[in-house]
Amino acid sequence: MSSYCPNPADLFNNEGLMPTVALNVVFAENRIFTGEFLKGTVLLDSADPGTVVQEFFAEIKGMGKSGWVNVHTDKIYETEKEYLNSLVPLGHSGTMIRPGRHQFPFQVLIPESAPSSYESQFGTIRYAVKISLLTNSDQSTTSETFPFHVIARSYFEDVPLALMKQIEYKDEVDFTVCTFPFGTVYLRVTLPRTGFRLGELIQVKVHVRSCTRKALKDCRMQLILKSQFEAMSRYEHVNEKKLLEQMLDNVLLGRAKGRSETEFKTCDLKIPENGVPSQQSTRGDGDVNIIAISYVLRFVAKPGIETEIPIIVTSKGYREPTKSITSSAVAELRPARSNRRATIFESNDPNNPAVFYC
Repeated sequence: MSSYCPNPADLFNNEGLMPTVALNVVFAENRIFTGEFLKGTVLLDSADPGTVVQEFFAEIKGMGKSGWVNVHTDKIYETEKEYLNSLVPLGHSGTMIRPGRHQFPFQVLIPESAPSSYESQFGTIRYAVKISLLTNSDQSTTSETFPFHVIARSYFEDVPLALMKQIEYKDEVDFTVCTFPFGTVYLRVTLPRTGFRLGELIQVKVHVRSCTRKALKDCRMQLILKSQFEAMSRYEHVNEKKLLEQMLDNVLLGRAKGRSETEFKTCDLKIPENGVPSQQSTRGDGDVNIIAISYVLRFVAKPGIETEIPIIVTSKGYREPTKSITSSAVAELRPARSNRRATIFESNDPNNPAVFYC
């Protein structure tokens, strides 16, 4: 019977010497909002009485990357953008570090225009703190990297006023088979508003009027996160975009009989608390985001019925919790005129009638 015995050399560094310094970082908050200070403390544990600092600093970086290979042309697309780069000195050259634990606080401002942290197969936005310590000994010279999470700060006040009212979304879907018309399906989706915040519950009410003999099966309401990535060809100045969809919530409504009206029960869709707020393709400073984030509510039914309602998701609610929409402000809104067929948003509030065209 034999047992595994680890190689003692694996416990040491490349020079065969045991490290005498350990680094760690404790952040004041788990998530940092843009426009606020990242506050943290570097913990340095030393076991060497003769450690003398030559360089000791924290490097805070935020980097966005997007990239993929086009399987049809074999072209490589990749783009990098730097959103944050700051250097914070933690100690003076020549400082003696005694054995024991030492604390070095630091703080750095996260830019207001920085995007939220994000991870996906076609692109990432990552933030990290790299602590570097250079001393008079190889045993105490080390560097460690510690990631942290950033959320773009946004409020309901940043959303157009028209999106913060109760609406009715109406749509007509012509049901055809082999280009032959078989009737029309009329949809009406009622929402309290189209601006929401992370962690909020969306209450959706769906009404279906079917003018076709076919029944609608497997009717569902879904919450979809759409991510759009942009990258440039490695060898040509040509940009390409990719779209990635992720289903965040899915509620089965049931079926709607043919040539009838069906009122489904109100369903609840949950926006993840630890999600990413909506992020436009252009930043606040006019620069382009290589990753854009948007949300839609999607109604689907078989056979072949699908419609989408775009919504906006913020990271926070109102700046002032008691803020409300006044009737005088709503009265100033006017519907846009258009000769073409449009999607209509109507208010259910008799005191504040309004119609919005998209």
